[in-house]
Amino acid sequence: MGFYSGAFFSRTLEMDTQLGVILPQDSRKHHGFEQIKEGVIPRATPKTLILLHGLGDNFLVWESRTSILRYAEEYDVAVLMPEVQRSFYQDMKEGRNYFKYITEELPEYAASVFNISVAPEDLMIAGLSMGGYGALRCGLTYPEKYSGVGVFSSAWNIEKLYLGNGFDNTSFDRTELMKDRTALWGDKAVIPDEASIHYLLDHYNNKNDLKLYLACGTEDFLFEDHKELLGKLDAKGIPYKNTYLPGIHEWAVWDRVVQEMLDYFIRGNEPAERLLSLK
Repeated sequence: MGFYSGAFFSRTLEMDTQLGVILPQDSRKHHGFEQIKEGVIPRATPKTLILLHGLGDNFLVWESRTSILRYAEEYDVAVLMPEVQRSFYQDMKEGRNYFKYITEELPEYAASVFNISVAPEDLMIAGLSMGGYGALRCGLTYPEKYSGVGVFSSAWNIEKLYLGNGFDNTSFDRTELMKDRTALWGDKAVIPDEASIHYLLDHYNNKNDLKLYLACGTEDFLFEDHKELLGKLDAKGIPYKNTYLPGIHEWAVWDRVVQEMLDYFIRGNEPAERLLSLK
């Protein structure tokens, strides 16, 4: 297994940006044991997962807080962990075009440099909190680009978060959040339709059999928002798999569900009974 972190110059962002990359390396048999899931066949150009960080994190957090290195090896998947600061994966009003970077330049660059597959049938995207919003927006906007989208403890309702009271009872400083809001959407904080999950769901037409996996801890401050999202998916008739498990907005939850998501996306296994929806 190879893990690399570094920086490259992004044409979209017009600056150097950091990137973490996990590459599965099939040397396990040389060590006398096999660490790959049954039914997973190592490929010369592995499938790829883009894994998005949250508002208070950076690109290294998935590697340091979860066992994603082990999971990548077990499922023979390359993992891209990009850096987006506090951009909420937006093409910012007063900042850089992070949505365009994630959906266009990053897969293109990584495929050319790391010999990984970003073909639609091989490319997955997932994230937690802010990254859950980012993954969901990417998948709803471009379902033809991905085979699966993972949405963990998603801060999907940006109207409530930035125009209402969605960040109350969290550790985020309101003054700093308002600075973010201005940078994201300008002084008048007008959220464009293309950034709104409400709008994207209302206009979504999945013709590509996109797999959608959602998860949230039952004590998470975003749990009610998560249930609202499931209701909207149900109302639109959009198929998904959902997992609830005990926990707050925490890594103990996300470490478990990212592995379960990979098992579902790559091996086709349904979420385990012990973690099924409480509905």
